[in-house]
Amino acid sequence: MAAALIGWMLRVPLAAAAAGAAATTPYAALYDALAPARSIAAYDRLIAIEHVGSSAPGVRPEDIRITIRAKSGAIEVPVAADGGLEFPLSEALRAENPPVETNQPKGSLALGVNAALRPPHGLVAPWREIAAALKQADALYASASPPHTVRGIEVRFAPGAPATLTLGERSERLFAADADGRVIVLRDDVVDAEHATLAFSRPPLRILPYVE
Repeated sequence: MAAALIGWMLRVPLAAAAAGAAATTPYAALYDALAPARSIAAYDRLIAIEHVGSSAPGVRPEDIRITIRAKSGAIEVPVAADGGLEFPLSEALRAENPPVETNQPKGSLALGVNAALRPPHGLVAPWREIAAALKQADALYASASPPHTVRGIEVRFAPGAPATLTLGERSERLFAADADGRVIVLRDDVVDAEHATLAFSRPPLRILPYVE
């Protein structure tokens, strides 16, 4: 059964800052762990989505604090409610290799990278543009270990509010988001790939390759 891949999910030993003695993780270790983000940057129709989560009970993503203790001053790395973050990837910081602190227990954080399609301009996207991005995703996931097959897209809307996606061809097909705000459209669902369009009822949060 196909499932949306959480690409390159990594359990990185970010260490907690304890009272009196701050345990830390070297910046270089996180820079190297996030190498997939730099690989994704080679594809102009894809973007890297970095995310973090805690295995500790009751910890929300926005509760997580990450601080890079650079010589120039502390660099706070904000974490969004969905776990998204933009960890600064800098050759200069890698050479400096400052310590990185978090407020979570050591080993409880999982840091990962997803490949996503660049968001469309507006609420209607030609399928041929989606297809061109999926070809790049084919190349990306073929190089993964083990390799994966890209079967379509997973559209993610904000959960908790109705959302739909309309596949327009000779006739229209309506897809409704599930309770988590997700809609899956397979390549096999599209008959006239050259002329088909996707119409979103509201802007999606992101569009991910749907793989197996």
